Amino acid sequence: MNTPTREGIFVLADGRRLEYTDWGDADTPSVVYCHGFPGGRRELDLLTPELDRRAVGARVVAINRPGYGASTFQPGRKFVDWPADVAEVADHLGIGNFAVLGVSGGAPYALACGDALGDRVTSIGVVVGLAPLEATGMESATAISGPSSIGLMRRIQFGMAAFAFRKDQQDRFIEQSIASLGHADQETINRPEVRSWFEEVMREAFTQGGRGAAHEAGLYRESWGFDLARITVDTHLWYGGRDETVPASVGRWLHDRLPESTYAVWPEHGHFTWMCGAESADVVAFLNSQSE
Repeated sequence: MNTPTREGIFVLADGRRLEYTDWGDADTPSVVYCHGFPGGRRELDLLTPELDRRAVGARVVAINRPGYGASTFQPGRKFVDWPADVAEVADHLGIGNFAVLGVSGGAPYALACGDALGDRVTSIGVVVGLAPLEATGMESATAISGPSSIGLMRRIQFGMAAFAFRKDQQDRFIEQSIASLGHADQETINRPEVRSWFEEVMREAFTQGGRGAAHEAGLYRESWGFDLARITVDTHLWYGGRDETVPASVGRWLHDRLPESTYAVWPEHGHFTWMCGAESADVVAFLNSQSE
């Protein structure tokens, strides 16, 4: 039997809306999933069959960030604004303490929660996550090397991608995205079921147009607004040895600056392949560990 999945839209105190997916039994320990860039809550669609198979004993809540899916765009937002939104959603769902899992572009959001929410965050997981711009290897990360450094050009870039999805002409965007990946990831994404998943994640990400992604691309070029050395929550870092989207050196850089962190490399994996491989067991173990 599949684990229950609930979907909803929560209205924050300031009137903004946040769309979320809530997977798992409500009476189990909770994990807030911070999605990639551009991306969204539907990233869980590829993971939940494996979570079901392994009988994960955790509740996973994935929230679309402002500008993605049905979540209200928030002009001028920063990474440090995210923890307050997460705390409001958690309160709404009756969640007290929780772990945070940040994947790829979700890493700064997960770490910001660890910095801002104190003892409410029990642990942090970062999978193939981005780091500040000065980190070793970040210059080649596609979140930096792909989007333009000029705000207007980014809005045009992502606006064109959103237009392609709206007109059901997204094949070129999908092909360009796949071409930017390393060989290991290209083989995985080109599997029909994974390509279909990737397309649907991107389709929802661009529901409102491209401004959410364009704004976020700019954030990765700026100061994160908090000090990594202040994060004393247990933090687990996993990176792919064949990842050409976010090099494993980025994770080593983060590990050297996070006081309570562990760092592991999956030698044969890229940016997406771990989601379909045995190494997903490491992430499953992280989720299960919240109940110990």
